[in-house]
Amino acid sequence: MPNELKVGTRRVGDFIDFYPDTPEVKVTLERSERGINVTLPWSDPESPYAQWFTAGRGREQNSAGPEPLPAPRRVLFYDSHGSVLLIRCWPRGFHSNMLGPGTGRLWAHAAIMGVRENLEFERPHGMQTEISGLRAWLGITSWQETASWGTGAYSASLTSQSVSTIEVGEINGMTLSFQPNWQLVPEEDHDRRVVLDLLRVVTRSAEPLDWDRHLDVHRAIRDLLVLSRWHEESCVVVFALRSDDPIRTIDNKEHGEQWRAVIVAKEDRASSLSRHRQHLVQYDELQVHGIARWLRIRDEFARALDPVVSSIELRGTTANTLLAHTGPGLEALGYLLMLRDCASEKSAARANLRSRFDRILKDVGDVLPFEGSTWANETVAAYNGLKHANRAEPAAVDVLNLWRESVMVVRAWVALELGVPFNEVKERLAADPQGNGYIKVE
Repeated sequence: MPNELKVGTRRVGDFIDFYPDTPEVKVTLERSERGINVTLPWSDPESPYAQWFTAGRGREQNSAGPEPLPAPRRVLFYDSHGSVLLIRCWPRGFHSNMLGPGTGRLWAHAAIMGVRENLEFERPHGMQTEISGLRAWLGITSWQETASWGTGAYSASLTSQSVSTIEVGEINGMTLSFQPNWQLVPEEDHDRRVVLDLLRVVTRSAEPLDWDRHLDVHRAIRDLLVLSRWHEESCVVVFALRSDDPIRTIDNKEHGEQWRAVIVAKEDRASSLSRHRQHLVQYDELQVHGIARWLRIRDEFARALDPVVSSIELRGTTANTLLAHTGPGLEALGYLLMLRDCASEKSAARANLRSRFDRILKDVGDVLPFEGSTWANETVAAYNGLKHANRAEPAAVDVLNLWRESVMVVRAWVALELGVPFNEVKERLAADPQGNGYIKVE
């Protein structure tokens, strides 16, 4: 078996926590639907491993002994198949006898495959992700397909082609680029080959930056796609880079940088749309400078955009929850626009909800496929009805439609803010599936 960590994998091997005095121990590394973890055994409650899980849980500690060390945030696992560095770890869940043996689980946010040293991969110099829908949005492919008929027979060929990297530029202390590529993957029985048309989003920094600082830029690209066609998209980390982890040969000579494969605990990849849905914001209109502008907008209006974008992930929830989740984003958008108009923080903070909605509508105009003032009046009434028990509670189907329209308001604002022509936004919103209202079924 190669050094892999697929869902359902269980491997037994050695454990290194990078503390100098902890004893050797065999652990089980597992990846399941719940995430990535190692199961640590101990023989008695005084074991340092037991202390990671039981400290502060009412057990008597040996006051004469040294202060117990906290659970490490980075550990190394290795067995005959290779090594795995687990990062951003935390202890959760244990079972033990009062004065006897026990086991505990140390969970990890991500696994870096093949690393054998204590390297700070939670602060990488580079990160690569795969974002669903991005390659199609950019309109690029690393394969050329041709087909022809001849002498009664049909023939087809698929030829790989080199596609230039799209350099977006510098953002938040790192460079951002989109790198197309292709891959031909043999399946385990080698009877079939899988052709992959890849696109990686790459950030790089001269100095190591926090994992989430890199990832925020990648997620911002995903958020643009979500708002553009209102379809849930995924952003999965697949490689990470540290400059102090070069490729080394047996003679210990360095031979360039090395991107390490990453396995994240939650690798929820978005499903593709069953039918074509037009983007509200198209790459041909934005180009590289438009993406850079979006990243600035995403930072400036994070308080407004986060609740709206994340509402698409609230599956199986109530209409009230959707509007209550999204409403603060609309409030924040109106407030931030007032500040951009040079209003004082005090006066913007005192503005009521309708005034903030009016400020948004000032930018959006009549581009919406519904009456803006009616949306504002009804949303204010419904939003206040949800917050205040002394007011009439709105009907669920009405709340659901107001949430749908609120999302469209923000999507329209983003498109216009990015410079998409007014008439184009109006036409695309009129044909957007989100414009179809919900109907109560008796």
